[in-house]
Amino acid sequence: MKRLTVALVTALCSTTLLAAEKPYIGIDYQMGTYTQNNTDVNPEAFRLRAGTELNSYLAVEAQAGFATASDTYAAKGITFDIQVDSFYSLFLRPQLSINNAVSVYALLGGTYIDVSSTSSNPTASPSDSGFTHTASYGVGIDFNVKNDIRIGADFVQYMDDYNAVSIGVRIPIK
Repeated sequence: MKRLTVALVTALCSTTLLAAEKPYIGIDYQMGTYTQNNTDVNPEAFRLRAGTELNSYLAVEAQAGFATASDTYAAKGITFDIQVDSFYSLFLRPQLSINNAVSVYALLGGTYIDVSSTSSNPTASPSDSGFTHTASYGVGIDFNVKNDIRIGADFVQYMDDYNAVSIGVRIPIK
């Protein structure tokens, strides 16, 4: 898995590849659902994307996300503040253009994600934080607004306990 990650990052950053293919960047707002102790909380994040279309059916995409808002829940008299501090993902993106205006895609890859749970009473229930590596997958749709600038939405299962819906814009690098 580590070799695949290094190979994909190297390919994504290759200037030759970027010159020959269709690179893009994107920015998204993300509303997540994190499940802890059978309770759903909804932390929010800001996501940056960069990728390149290798051909009309396949792209490679890297994502980085950072917390913008946390959510809380209470259990046994203790309040927990849940936040997705950051995540870094690398995906293969098979895609299909329905026409020049609409395309659908899947995301298949891996994520390093840091979720923190801060307890109001650390003695009774300690706080927890740390990075986890996990397989990730998702689906999405985007719409060509003008000159390959795309507005889109996707659903990604980043880890077993965390998924997110994102809405944003994708801009080609020319």
